[in-house]
Amino acid sequence: MLGVYSSPQRKIEEGLEYLRIGFEEKNEAILMVTDELTKDEVRNAIIKKWKISSDDLADLERDGIINIKSSRKFYFSTKIIDCGKIVKQYSDLANKAIEKGKKGLRAFADVRLFFERGYEKYVIEIEKSFSPSDDFPLTVICAYDLDDFEKLDQQSRKILFDHHNFHLTNNLFGNIFDYSPPLDLTEHICMYCEKELQSSSSSSSSSSVPITNSLLRYIDEGLQQNQLCVYLSMHNMKNDHPKTIISQLTNLKDYQKEKNFMIIKNSDDYYISAACENLKPFEDLKKQIFEKAILDNKKEIRIVCDIPNLLFKNKHFDQCIAVEEWWDQTIEELNKKYGLSVSLLCLYNSNNFQDAPFKHQRSRINNNHTTICDSEGIVYPKSSKFDLLKGERIEKEGGR
Repeated sequence: MLGVYSSPQRKIEEGLEYLRIGFEEKNEAILMVTDELTKDEVRNAIIKKWKISSDDLADLERDGIINIKSSRKFYFSTKIIDCGKIVKQYSDLANKAIEKGKKGLRAFADVRLFFERGYEKYVIEIEKSFSPSDDFPLTVICAYDLDDFEKLDQQSRKILFDHHNFHLTNNLFGNIFDYSPPLDLTEHICMYCEKELQSSSSSSSSSSVPITNSLLRYIDEGLQQNQLCVYLSMHNMKNDHPKTIISQLTNLKDYQKEKNFMIIKNSDDYYISAACENLKPFEDLKKQIFEKAILDNKKEIRIVCDIPNLLFKNKHFDQCIAVEEWWDQTIEELNKKYGLSVSLLCLYNSNNFQDAPFKHQRSRINNNHTTICDSEGIVYPKSSKFDLLKGERIEKEGGR
């Protein structure tokens, strides 16, 4: 199981509760691997919350029923990180649990130390070392801090999702396409894209956003559902781009659907005006969208915009936020005044956020969106509101 936690305190609290359920209700031996607390601090927490005496805890540790390990000794007992040896430690403890009459081993494995030491790639290799064919009885939560998880590139995150049976995130790591119909009334999505996802046939810099399959799917689904789709992108400055994107939309095959797709040209005018704190072109666009929606009897609208990305790239931070806030107000206005359901997808190049002064500005952008996702559409929580589920999913057993 994959667990992602908003704070070290939350991580330890959820981890101890997960282990308590295994120990008290599932007849399992348990293993806590962490450096967030010392061994004695973990023991004190168990004695207090599980109502076990210190003498009983000592006996249970001696018998291998309760196991408390430091991350440093469990993962880095040798100079070279040995994935096979780490897996064997789990296997040995699980088999010992069976010998003691337990159903198996329930483990909580805190991997923060890998990130502290700059060994992110090794934790991915360890995750890949576990195989569905492993025959020892192990249920484990691989515990990641949210800040560390967000440092991983998209490929690494995908590996983690693929290698775990359950994702303990209370559906916060869903997908923007999971619940497409019906359209949310006031949906403002921020999609962070990675430059390397762009096809090799086209060139790009971090000033633009790559054309991803998720972007095409977002537009395609709107056309399929007979929605008005509006495309305002800096890519439109290239003469051949409108034809290129139209050729990749599978649901844009007939004249009727082609009428539902608005490509907004002269995107540089929108950028320059916004950089000069003039949003009149956007106001004119709002009127244009509204009039077309009314004329064509459209109640649902999808809009794609990447103008704020270039504003951000060129350090027009306040102007970038001003555009995002304008979109927020526009979505609400079109919905409340005219009953139009609007979904807006704002595209950002994630490479723009690697260094100062960009990093700390990211929260300002996130706060102006209802949904945050990566270029595959996988939804991530806003850090300030991220929470991990308790109870139901955490009690499911079997696998990782």
